Amino acid sequence: MTDTPEIPEIPADAETVEVDAFVTASTDAVWELFTTAAGLEQWWWPMFDDTRYEVDAQEGGWYRIRTSTGGFGVQGRYLQLDEGKRIVQSWDWLGGAEEGERFEQLVVVDFAETGDGTHIRVTQTAALDEVDDLRDGWQDTLTRLEELLD
Repeated sequence: MTDTPEIPEIPADAETVEVDAFVTASTDAVWELFTTAAGLEQWWWPMFDDTRYEVDAQEGGWYRIRTSTGGFGVQGRYLQLDEGKRIVQSWDWLGGAEEGERFEQLVVVDFAETGDGTHIRVTQTAALDEVDDLRDGWQDTLTRLEELLD
């Protein structure tokens, strides 16, 4: 049994990035795309042929997504999982200038089923100098998800 991890301490000067998306798919389908390696490989960094996905979607479980071609990746732990409703996970960059230089970030993904699909809201803590890049990255990533499902 995995111990439930603690939510990382977020610095007082951390900023928040919030990005929304809407897909014409059920929350069950979207949940599967966020919490399985087979799901993630369909829309998360598919432009890199060598992207690897490791997912243990349970509270306390780890995830890691990385690409040698892109020279970066991300890893973290699932802190809270409320199936079909919410994912709370830590976020730690691998490779690049950010590795070891940033605080462990927090990502919250909320799912809300509507009459004709699912509303997704991603909220991430960030250092001030990362806000624009993270917002652009999430918008790009969620656009690929929308294109996959619409």
